[in-house]
This record gives sequence, structure tokens and C-alpha cells, in this order.
Amino acid sequence: MTNNITAKILKNIPLGQALMLYDSPSTGKPPRFTVLPLGHEDYDEYTFKVGACFSNWQYWASIGDKLNLLAQMYIDMWQATAFYGVPVDMVHEAMLVVPEYRNTLADDCLPKEYQHERNG
Repeated sequence: MTNNITAKILKNIPLGQALMLYDSPSTGKPPRFTVLPLGHEDYDEYTFKVGACFSNWQYWASIGDKLNLLAQMYIDMWQATAFYGVPVDMVHEAMLVVPEYRNTLADDCLPKEYQHERNG
């Protein structure tokens, strides 16, 4: 059961803890893409797992290396769309739970529900 605190956490997953999970049409499954915090129980429901499950990601998070985390995040997103057939809009929608991802978007690309983060 998701309570208000859990719902808030799942809407703001720090990049260092973000695990991107997806299924691909190449495996015979319909495409799916979600982001959950490292340690969440639903990992095994997806074929592909990238992000915080890898040691280099954890290392970059531990030393505060946002540049490498952001670069790897975008590489992982690109690979899911370009090579595994996950629709771009599905990836974008799922990634909105990561504040660092939202911060990289231009103002006119940020959904209205997050505009308050920029407008103070």
C-alpha cells in the first residue's frame, strides 16, 4: 500500500539512487520503462536494469560526481530508446521522478506540475 510519504519519495528519486528498469519489444514483451529507488522490491519484474545497480554509478554518487551520473543517465536512456525500442515519451515520463533529470530540461519542456521548482 502506497502512503503519502512513499508517493512523495517515488516522485523525487535522487539520481544517485535511481534504478532505471525496462522491458523491450526485442524480448517479445511490450515496452515498459520505470524508475525506482535502489532497494525497491520490484526489480525482478523487468528484463533490463541500469543505473544505481552498477558499482561505477554508486562510486560516482558517493563522491558527488553529478557530471558522470548525468552523462551515464542520458547514455542509458538513449540506449533504451535507440537499441531496445522503448518509446522516447515513455522514458521521458518515467524519468521525471529524478530531480536532476528535471533540472536539465528547458523551461518549456518541463511539465507544469514541476514549474514551481524553478519559479520559487
